Amino acid sequence: MKLIKNGTLYAPQILGKRDILIGGTKILAIEESIAASSLPGDVEVIDADGMIVTPGFIDGHQHFTGGGGEGGFETRTPEMTLSMNTCNGVTTAIGLLGTDSLTRSVEALFAKTMALRNEGMSTFMLTGSYWYPCPNITGSAPRDIVYLPPVVGVKLALADIRGPHITLDQLATLASDVRVAALVAGKAGFITVHTGVKEERLDLVVQTVEELGIRADMFVPTHINRNDEKLEEQVWKLARRGGFVDATCHTSLPPKGSLSCAASDFAVRAEKQELLDKLLFSSDAGGSMPKWNRDRSRIVGMGVGKPDALLFELRRLVNHLGMPLEKALRPLTVNPAAAYKMTGRKGAIVLEADADLLVMEPGTLKIRDVLAMGKTMVRHGEAVVTGYFE
Repeated sequence: MKLIKNGTLYAPQILGKRDILIGGTKILAIEESIAASSLPGDVEVIDADGMIVTPGFIDGHQHFTGGGGEGGFETRTPEMTLSMNTCNGVTTAIGLLGTDSLTRSVEALFAKTMALRNEGMSTFMLTGSYWYPCPNITGSAPRDIVYLPPVVGVKLALADIRGPHITLDQLATLASDVRVAALVAGKAGFITVHTGVKEERLDLVVQTVEELGIRADMFVPTHINRNDEKLEEQVWKLARRGGFVDATCHTSLPPKGSLSCAASDFAVRAEKQELLDKLLFSSDAGGSMPKWNRDRSRIVGMGVGKPDALLFELRRLVNHLGMPLEKALRPLTVNPAAAYKMTGRKGAIVLEADADLLVMEPGTLKIRDVLAMGKTMVRHGEAVVTGYFE
């Protein structure tokens, strides 16, 4: 057993000073005071006096096996490692493919998802990629959801020149198939929609919801934090109908006049719309961040998304934009838990939840300790558990 003592709990709501008792992978008790001497057996005590304790972050958009490749084979980004996540507070993540499903495969993604699980993280994956029909393992995307335990949904690109030309009927049929598969398998079952910059934006998703009656929470549009009036209107429309929308985090602010909008700024807009509970933050870690020439015909440089983008946006949201921490944590904890049907297990400090916990310095929000499924992964800022080849 482990006992975290004297920390100020953000569950993410403020609970004040509390002790947390962990047994195996679960939270067993949350009390004002728990004496280690009253517990049977050996108990590891973690003193969190003067620190805050929060749920571990849930990152719903990572490229476990790398992304990129649009600029040639040498621009394929490398696979992710365990400590890239844990050192930045991510204890649960969902992996997916991107533009390249030619040199990357859903099978390799499955293997990497299971590898990260074996190393100590809670990991899931999406079948499919940008393309339609969706690349899959078992013969179809719905069968992947039913028969492959880590598969919880599907990836698809819309309004992108690198993506498919899909019709309204095809999108609605895919959504219905995913919905049935999710019901059969008892899983979340959703379509993460890479949102491109073509004029139609999310027209097809909005039409599918408004005209054909598909549930809005079947879709999770991502890369939606832009200075784009049409896209933002569509995003709030879907959120008001019960859908979740995903803002991509970065490690620096976008240039002045850029189409991109910081995820932290977008969170402020969501709060003004009274829709903060429908906003998710994700890092796009492992994915490529291409730099294009003026007419976007050729890539002239390539960056790589990293999980520390989540901390950058959280710190800015709290320390520069003035959002209370208990609210700012929601797009990283309880909101994705709700979107991905993990409420009660992930994203909150509650009894019987998985013991995914962060011990952080107040103010700076610097991570000191990380526990994933009750196991200490980071202690005093250093990874004490690393991946097999780290």
